[in-house]
Amino acid sequence: MKINKASGMKLMIALSLAGPLAASGDDLFRMSWRGMVYTTGDNGQVVAKSFSEKDFIKQVAANNGLDPKKLVFVYRPAKRDTAVVMASNGQFVSDVIQMENNFTDVGNTNQSKIVRQTFLYDEAHESALGSAFGTETVRRDADGNILNDSFAGTFNYALPDQNVVYTGKFSTGARVKDTSGTTGDTSGTTGQ
Repeated sequence: MKINKASGMKLMIALSLAGPLAASGDDLFRMSWRGMVYTTGDNGQVVAKSFSEKDFIKQVAANNGLDPKKLVFVYRPAKRDTAVVMASNGQFVSDVIQMENNFTDVGNTNQSKIVRQTFLYDEAHESALGSAFGTETVRRDADGNILNDSFAGTFNYALPDQNVVYTGKFSTGARVKDTSGTTGDTSGTTGQ
């Protein structure tokens, strides 16, 4: 097939416009969320057991009739929250913990390194559950798009209605490519 100069220009313009459209999904980064959960056992004593992001994934899978092996727990830097998404395409399934409501950021001039203290919320409770403290390092391209996001720190929170206290550490990892074609809806069912 022969492409003349005018057709070639049209094709280049179409491709340059399609790039931003294809990249319109959420920035998603796998998140490790690990620590201890404390509660009162059947014998009346304080019981401690370990937990991880896999517990969130199992709960969201059960709430939505999905296979937990097909889900991942992620951090969404633009939304300042965590969610469970489909591992295959990044499609939003459920919010888990939000960090966007009440926070203090101390960052460098270009906001590539941010020290953050934030209160933690979920969809089931109106009041803050606790807080997290961490350092976020963001690498962006010339257009401001996030290339990489590294966020690590500690958390402490409670679910008083369930008589449990959580404490632990979190960190982000590899990007989860969002090819779902939509940005995550925050009105879905919660992981808690």
